[in-house]
Amino acid sequence: MSVAPAARQKLSMKVPEVAELFEVDPETVRVWFREGKLKGRRNPGGRTLVFNRAYVEAIHAAEPDFATQNMNEPARCVTTERAL
Repeated sequence: MSVAPAARQKLSMKVPEVAELFEVDPETVRVWFREGKLKGRRNPGGRTLVFNRAYVEAIHAAEPDFATQNMNEPARCVTTERAL
């Protein structure tokens, strides 16, 4: 049995939705994904990162301090000046 696209969308959350739930910057959610702190997947095509809604809401309910325990500064680009 296939799930309709609208229903499938309700079962998943995109980065901005997860960030809003945890009250963090969207880049923090991406860092958590890269570091394996949140499990997610990329949609076909690889551009959109999505998370299972039940999984994210369960973490949020079970670990109210998840965001503060897993806060770290997003990676920043460092530039260096080179002599020409």
